[in-house]
Amino acid sequence: MTDIVQAAVGTTTILADVDSIESRDYESPLPVAGGLVMKMIRANVCGSDVHILHGNHPLVRPGCVMGHEGIGRVAALGEGVSTDFAGQPLAVGDRVVATYFQACRRCPECNNGHGNICRNAYTGWSTKAETAPHFFGTFGTYYAVGPNQAVYKVPDAVSSKAASSANCALSQVYYGCLLGEVSYGDKVAIFGAGGLGVCASAVASTLGAEVFVAEMMPSRLTKVQEFGAHRTIDLSQAADGEGRVQLVREATGGGADVVIDLTGVPSAFSESVRSARAGGIVVEIGNISPHKYTEFDPGTFTRTGVQIRAAIRYPLEVLGKAVRFIADTPHFPWESLVDADFTLDKVTDAIAAAESRRVTRAGIVIDD
Repeated sequence: MTDIVQAAVGTTTILADVDSIESRDYESPLPVAGGLVMKMIRANVCGSDVHILHGNHPLVRPGCVMGHEGIGRVAALGEGVSTDFAGQPLAVGDRVVATYFQACRRCPECNNGHGNICRNAYTGWSTKAETAPHFFGTFGTYYAVGPNQAVYKVPDAVSSKAASSANCALSQVYYGCLLGEVSYGDKVAIFGAGGLGVCASAVASTLGAEVFVAEMMPSRLTKVQEFGAHRTIDLSQAADGEGRVQLVREATGGGADVVIDLTGVPSAFSESVRSARAGGIVVEIGNISPHKYTEFDPGTFTRTGVQIRAAIRYPLEVLGKAVRFIADTPHFPWESLVDADFTLDKVTDAIAAAESRRVTRAGIVIDD
């Protein structure tokens, strides 16, 4: 094992209770065989972190570590680790991103080629912080990465701030575009103009699609135009769901070929299906919280032949594609995606900013 000089202790952020977080110090972690330890540079607040704070995650519960998106430097390599998942040599000090979940390769889902829905995906993240190696999330000075998490080296030409959104926001919508079979000439309607919506605009437009971004908060629609969106739709102009569907259908000339819902709003699920053209594809990403419901007309679904596809997490290799995508598209202002920075002791403020939608992506600067 090779490692850099580590502090005797590190700090991590714990979900102490629903709507309550606290910082705790633990002895700095050692890597397990096949894994590594990251010294965190930056972390970002995702919509999922807001849901977790409010107790709306089925597995990440009080006592667990907060945070899953970010970038760090290799602090120590576990036994048997000499490269990243693309075969690039890894050394202490290299900047890396890692999937926040694992694919165990030993469950029925993994065996059927669906590693993104591995039934053991959150074995690490859902472990209480009191259990060593403690640092199971990115809102801390260290991040203990297990052998079944994928790790990719970040190219020198890509800044840490630009790459910090790769391992959730960008990878998630990259997979969503693949699942939606987005291709040249498609009309793609993206519901939500937050961090994921911005990334989805970049991916879909690069694939040659005509991109429409729909959002209830019009102030958020400027950023997506910097990332490839061709048209924006101010949904606040509509009085109700039917009005919102009508706005999207009119803008897209009768319905989108692909609709990607990133909102996390249950009613948006049924609206997205009605916003797709007959035979179109709907990719649902935003609605992940359990026990949230919406009315849905299955007859509309059957008669129109719309396909509904769920994109939870992403195949491990998509993270590597996302990193390369950032490197290959310097014309997009990737650093500007994170438009508000906070320190590690201000995580509560960062989550509040994200929840209020005052920012596109709230960043937590840990050791930049």
